[in-house]
Parts: sequence; C-alpha cells; structure tokens
Amino acid sequence: MEKYALFDNSFFRRKPLWLPQKLYRVVCQRSNPRSREYMTILLKETYPNAKLTEIEKVPPEIKEIILLYPDSIGLGWLNMERNSLKRFKTVTVLNGRKRGFSLTNKTQRELLLRRFLETTFLSELLLTPFLLLAGTFLAIKDWMAGRS
Repeated sequence: MEKYALFDNSFFRRKPLWLPQKLYRVVCQRSNPRSREYMTILLKETYPNAKLTEIEKVPPEIKEIILLYPDSIGLGWLNMERNSLKRFKTVTVLNGRKRGFSLTNKTQRELLLRRFLETTFLSELLLTPFLLLAGTFLAIKDWMAGRS
C-alpha cells in the first residue's frame, strides 16, 4: 500500500503572533529544525515508497499518514495533528532527530506539555531560584571547610 507524508515548517518561517520576537528566536535556535531536503532524504531512508505531499492531495481511501516534524517535538503542528487523527486510522511521526513514533491522543497530550515548556521556559524559570540558593549554600559550605 502506498504511504503519504506531510511536512510543514511554517512555525520556523513565520513567528506566531503570541510569541515575543526575542523568545521566538531562542526557541527556534534551541529546537534546531531540519530542512525540507534533509527530511525528504530521511523519509526515503525510513519509508522508501512514501510520497511527500500536502494534506489536501492525499487520496480519501488512505488510512495511514506520516508526519515529518523538522524538530524533535513538532512545534506548530497542533492543527495538522488534530486533523490527521480525525481523518486517518494510523498517524506516524518521523522527527528531525531520526526518531519515529505513533501519534495517539495520549502522545499528543504529552507533546502539548513539552511544547508548552519549550516555548515558555517555565521549567527553567522554576528551577533557577532553587539552583541559585543551592549553589550559594554549597559555595559557603566549601568556603567554610577550606576547599575554595
């Protein structure tokens, strides 16, 4: 059976309105997205008979689709994932780190959490005060023990 794949890197070409410009640049640098050419080569290595297309051009009888994330967590793919999960029986993801997995509602929720943490830097903001306090405490302890 013929397989079809979808690729979209619009998140990395056009800044979302809700994301500040400086934060957007940092998110893009951290995610290190792969190019369309790289993802096409990766698709041919992993699924030799798959065709890269657009969702409107996928025949209605197709039950399986492959999503090609240019980054590791699929920034900007939420709408495409929702549409794909409704339309296709099996949704497979191949990301820019050469990892593949099946997309289910559960994995989509997990990706949403990761995307939220990636774009808001919430985990870094929460851990920074703790690390500053712990580092200060340990430095004072070492200084008092004479191991500066």
